[in-house]
Amino acid sequence: MTRIYTRSGDAGESGLANGDRITKTDLLFEVMGDVDELNAQIGMIRALNERKETAKEKIDGQLSKIQHKLFDVGAQVAQYKDNNIQSSDIEILEQWIDDWQEQLEPLKQFILPAGTQVGSAAHLARSICRRAERKAWQVAATHEIEREVMMYLNRLSDYMFVLARVLNGGNEVFWGNH
Repeated sequence: MTRIYTRSGDAGESGLANGDRITKTDLLFEVMGDVDELNAQIGMIRALNERKETAKEKIDGQLSKIQHKLFDVGAQVAQYKDNNIQSSDIEILEQWIDDWQEQLEPLKQFILPAGTQVGSAAHLARSICRRAERKAWQVAATHEIEREVMMYLNRLSDYMFVLARVLNGGNEVFWGNH
C-alpha cells in the first residue's frame, strides 16, 4: 500500500473481496467491524498479560494464532471465497478450552465479568465475540457466510470465557455475593 486512504468509500459504499460494492450500512460491515474490534481487544489482552513466563508464552501464542484466524474470518465475511476456517480450527479451540479447564476449579455458580484488568479484558473480548457471532448469523440470511465462521466465533467466545478465568487466577467475582 502506498497510501492508507483511497477515497473510494467517501460516497457511503465500500468494496468486498469479490469486487461487489455495497452500502456501508449493510450488516455485513457490522460483522466485519465486530471481528476487527474483537481482534483489537485480543491485542489488548496480549499487552496486559503478565502471567508467569511459561503461561504468558502459551497464552500469547494461542492469542496470536487466534488473531491470524480472525483475519481469515474477516476475509470470509468480506466474501473472499476460500473457506479459511476449517473444522480443525474449531477443534484446536476446543482442545485449548479443555486443557485450560483441567487447571480450573469447576464452576458452581455464575461469575460476573470482572476480576483482574486482563481477566476483565478477556470477558470484554468474549462479549464482543458473541455480538459478532449473532450478527454473522443474521448476515448469513442474505450473504454467503460459511457455517464454520459462526461455529468458530461460538467456540472462541467459550475460549475467552475460560481464558478470563485463567487470567483471573481463581479470583473470580461470583454473582449474588454482594
